[in-house]
Amino acid sequence: MNIKNLFTGAALRKALPFSVDENVKEHFLEQVSEWRAIYEGETDWRYARKGGLEGGYRRVHGVSAARSLCNELAALCFSQQMDIAFDDKNTLRFAEKVFQENGFWSCFPLFLEKMFALGCGVMKVYGDGEKICLDYVDGDAFLPTQYDEKGVYGGVAFSLSSSGGTSYLLMENHRRLENGEGYVITNTLMKKTGSGEYRETELSELYPNLEKETVVNGLQKPLFVYFRPACGGSVLGSSAFAASVDTLEALDVVFDSLQREFVLGKKRIIVPTSALRGEYGKDGKLHKFFDEQDEVYQAFSPDDREELKIYDNSGTLRVTEHIDALQQLLDLLCMQAGLSAGSLSYHSSYVKTATEVVARNDKTFRTKTAHQQLIREGLLSVLENIVLLGVLKGELAPSALEDKPVITFPDSVSRDNASKIDNAIKLLEAGVIDREKALAEIYGLTETEVKSEERK
Repeated sequence: MNIKNLFTGAALRKALPFSVDENVKEHFLEQVSEWRAIYEGETDWRYARKGGLEGGYRRVHGVSAARSLCNELAALCFSQQMDIAFDDKNTLRFAEKVFQENGFWSCFPLFLEKMFALGCGVMKVYGDGEKICLDYVDGDAFLPTQYDEKGVYGGVAFSLSSSGGTSYLLMENHRRLENGEGYVITNTLMKKTGSGEYRETELSELYPNLEKETVVNGLQKPLFVYFRPACGGSVLGSSAFAASVDTLEALDVVFDSLQREFVLGKKRIIVPTSALRGEYGKDGKLHKFFDEQDEVYQAFSPDDREELKIYDNSGTLRVTEHIDALQQLLDLLCMQAGLSAGSLSYHSSYVKTATEVVARNDKTFRTKTAHQQLIREGLLSVLENIVLLGVLKGELAPSALEDKPVITFPDSVSRDNASKIDNAIKLLEAGVIDREKALAEIYGLTETEVKSEERK
């Protein structure tokens, strides 16, 4: 269930138990839905009219450049995993266990790819019996209801399911209390009736162990984390290819032309009518054809020599022109997405490590660093929520709440040790980070470890 289907269905829209800001509704109905269609290759330009009297449409061949771009960005930001650190080893083992049990290392790269495509994505942390679970929600299955310039802190996650041939829609609403000292999580189950309308039904009908409402007092931030790329000016997020829609269309047009170049440019031979043979088919009609295997001598007059010649009327394939056009468009797409020219290329060799990226193209490195900063902040919030639920379940000591996680992406900060130190010094002089943070960045330590070393 995506948000566009939610609001285009009048019967379901009337049954929603919450109000939605018009700006949010417009953003998700128009922009996010369009980005999803482009990512999946189902846009209007992927269909072209056929020729002939019957008309109709044919599917245009495409290069799936939007998907390739998002996959490249996700791999660039998370290709070499990440290192997690806590001061307490028990807290670290607990967080790593939750990640492992929820398939984080295999699911998160795909989550990032969709996040770059749709402009947003949500990770929920929740308790299911004795386990702590992670839920990866696509951007078009989550509707923000509370947000400010700092980020999204309230929203509704949608999930569609079916049981016994009946469709159900579960809506999980996370809402901050008015005093700002806690959250209310409300679950609403909608059931599709025979007339196509959705009506609220009991949670026990499908989720017997799910509470209707849960209040978590003292919670300063939600148990979900709203991820978005470091592009666009909206706190709601923007797709990595939001500024490249025309370029993506042009790529598909050129690639379709290249494919049709081979179809329409097949070898064509012109033969005289006297070289055609005829046979009567089962329908009783005479069918003429040229038999290229016919080696029988034919009698002809010397005056007919020119008329009996066979001509090759094949066209020249314009492959090089198409390839050059595709490469130019790919370079334009890279520029619009904040990557160096050649990042998406037929000819450039694949860059395996972030260090090679830095040495080769600074623009890609800057974009990668900007995206990773937001990804790091989001994952830190996910880890903090995991620790919080661990404390609430009694699996971690209350002191674990004071143990702040540290995330380091391999090769993600600087080019080498010299530039790493220079980068930290510049951030320190600019007042962006303090002395302990600078030392932690340089040596890969936690801030607590830095303070402990300074006291020795």
